[in-house]
Amino acid sequence: MTVFPYPELDAEKQAQYELFPINLTRMMLHTKGQTVPYLRYALSFRDAAITPLVRERVIVRVGVAADCEYELVQHKTEALRTGTSQEVLAQLLNLRNRDFEDPSLTALVEYVDSLVGNIGASQETLDGLRKHFSDNEVAEITLLAGTYVLCAAFLRSLQVPLDGGPVDWGIADTTMESGQL
Repeated sequence: MTVFPYPELDAEKQAQYELFPINLTRMMLHTKGQTVPYLRYALSFRDAAITPLVRERVIVRVGVAADCEYELVQHKTEALRTGTSQEVLAQLLNLRNRDFEDPSLTALVEYVDSLVGNIGASQETLDGLRKHFSDNEVAEITLLAGTYVLCAAFLRSLQVPLDGGPVDWGIADTTMESGQL
């Protein structure tokens, strides 16, 4: 049982829940009109300029830095599916590890850690990230990391329980492509 209860689902809320049936969605249905727009926004990063590899590495590292197990359950397998090796994933999951063989990954991790730790990245980490990513990508990385900090705050504050496993991201992509989200 959650500390904060799930809302009762009428037909309209049930239909919204079915668009992306995870515990996060169900808890968000307490809001009036924010659930579907939030899901559209958060899922829009699946069609961003940053690669899926970078996207999932950012999300996993935010999950670690924000101590949000829910995000990790949902995104570790997607990080592996999009090209992160088991070894690199293990390194990303270690908050003390900030040095990677790939200098762009080192810059990315330093930036995300600074952003999460300070609610705004330092100039030094921004400058480091810009050596490896375009301005468009830096802006998307920043917005993505901030989005998942917000999500972690929601999940942790309302103590949303873990789902039985990760979402089927293929179904999420199909739902988006169909225009339902």
